[in-house]
Amino acid sequence: MISIKHIDNKKYEATNGKEILIIDTNKYSPVEYFITGMGNCSLYDVVEMGKKYNIKNAKMDIEFKRKETFPKIFTEFHFIYQFESDADNVTAKRWVLSSLETYCSTINTVRAASKIYYTIIHNNDTIAYKEMILSGEINKIEENFEDDFGCVA
Repeated sequence: MISIKHIDNKKYEATNGKEILIIDTNKYSPVEYFITGMGNCSLYDVVEMGKKYNIKNAKMDIEFKRKETFPKIFTEFHFIYQFESDADNVTAKRWVLSSLETYCSTINTVRAASKIYYTIIHNNDTIAYKEMILSGEINKIEENFEDDFGCVA
């Protein structure tokens, strides 16, 4: 569980029961936190999958579009991965796709409403440029919450 409370002047305190995070929305908006969380979720997956291939210098940029009217839902995300490793390009691309299509629960939550694009720069070579993953209704999964389930992160 995450608990959040208002402190003052657009500042909030969030806790996961282990650590406290002070959120100053004058400096970083809730929408920016949301997007940061999605990116960190996916980049975390990629780094963890790439550990045995000496992944390093991993970073990500995220471009996004939203509707101009309320609710200003997200319509597109473009995740730009850049990293180095000892893996071949096919393996590096599998890490990204595994995160985007399977492991990253935050990105998979918005897939039905948003187009998801990705670019991969691996060892300074662009191995994928603004490719799109499948999104929408075809990815609906029926959940049986009586079953045991977990997550990567």
